[in-house]
Amino acid sequence: MEEIYFNLYQPQTIQENICACIGYFDGIHLGHQKLIREAVLAAKNYKCKSAVITFDPDPWQVIKKIENIPHLTSMQQRKEIVKALGVDLWIILSFNQAMADLSVEEFHEHVLKKLNLQHLVCGFDFHYGKKGEGDSNTLRKNSVFPIQVISAVEYEQEKVSSTRIENLIEQGQIPLANILLTRPYQMIGNVVKGKQNGRKIGFPTINLKTEDIYVIPKNGVYLGKVLVKEKVYYAIINVGYNPTIASDNPQTIEAHLLDFNDSVYEEKVVFFFYHYLRKEVKFKDLQQLSIQLQKDSQECRTWMNKEK
Repeated sequence: MEEIYFNLYQPQTIQENICACIGYFDGIHLGHQKLIREAVLAAKNYKCKSAVITFDPDPWQVIKKIENIPHLTSMQQRKEIVKALGVDLWIILSFNQAMADLSVEEFHEHVLKKLNLQHLVCGFDFHYGKKGEGDSNTLRKNSVFPIQVISAVEYEQEKVSSTRIENLIEQGQIPLANILLTRPYQMIGNVVKGKQNGRKIGFPTINLKTEDIYVIPKNGVYLGKVLVKEKVYYAIINVGYNPTIASDNPQTIEAHLLDFNDSVYEEKVVFFFYHYLRKEVKFKDLQQLSIQLQKDSQECRTWMNKEK
């Protein structure tokens, strides 16, 4: 999949015909996948390249001046998922204040017309242009190419959206979030050295430092998996503050991997979340914590055996 960066100050015209969908696409969930599939199908019908048009940074960072916005997926994850869906071009619009201030007509003239579009797919709630004044109606009015508007994709009588999935993850409702994402929720980063308290009681953990700012699951213990050194291990994942150890710990995300005891500091890892197991508890001592971790590990092993 080819990547194209579009800068308003140095616009480049795409020479080949494309059929595309447009949006921010955090999560590439069921709704986003509908748009992408339609763009790929249109490209086959028009016998041209398929494309996803997105924005970087997050438009809210520019429009509302919000920093450190948590996301469901990093830009790199989105690229990889979109590539697997058969898209030919990944077009990133460099979103800045100048682009945010474009009128509807200017956005068409200075952005969309440069992309050599033959067909554009958007969601029913897509907005663009200054103050979000542009929508599917203005796209149809101002475009010389067909506009295909996709209605809300629903699951269990409720719209699938990034916001809905974020809320589910923050509430610990991981199985439903995973259904809407069509894959396990994952966080990517590197292993950093912790206080090694888990090792002292026979439950060594690896601590995750994420590369990007993710939506953090509800504090508690999860059944999950960890990809490390190209191998996937079943794991119990803890999100929280380790209250049994100390009362002033920072929040950490760490995992105890079943049948694993290697040193992997600074290795890149992926944490996959599957099921919320229990809330985080302050035990009276490390022995009680160890007993509970044995129960958690057995729950994980039971789940592993059922899957296998």
